[in-house]
Amino acid sequence: MNFVLAKILLFICVFSFTPLKEICKIPLLVLHYSNHLKENPAMSLAEFFDMHYLRGMVLDEDFEQDQQLPFKTMDFTTLSVFVLSEKKDILLPQQSLVKVYKNKLNAVYLFFKEELHLSGVFHPPRIS
Repeated sequence: MNFVLAKILLFICVFSFTPLKEICKIPLLVLHYSNHLKENPAMSLAEFFDMHYLRGMVLDEDFEQDQQLPFKTMDFTTLSVFVLSEKKDILLPQQSLVKVYKNKLNAVYLFFKEELHLSGVFHPPRIS
């Protein structure tokens, strides 16, 4: 059961960062590379990637096939994620608290004595 769960989580992880549409184009990449090997048997895989991915847009006779290769064109999609965090209480020593009051939204605000904050190294500028 753990092995199946691990495979499912790995599948979700890989396909959440890599568009599935681009991964499905990998057979086109292999086919296109084999076509280039028929034309030039001395071409290495590094030369193929250099020709199709590192040189930018090359307008040649197989430009339409080049544009169908994976990760050759960019599709921009917007994903908005909103994260709502829980309210966390901060426990402070009792002598630093002046008062606690609740507003209409039941949020708790803590007010502190000024002299405790101004006794430290970092404090707001003073007006003389």
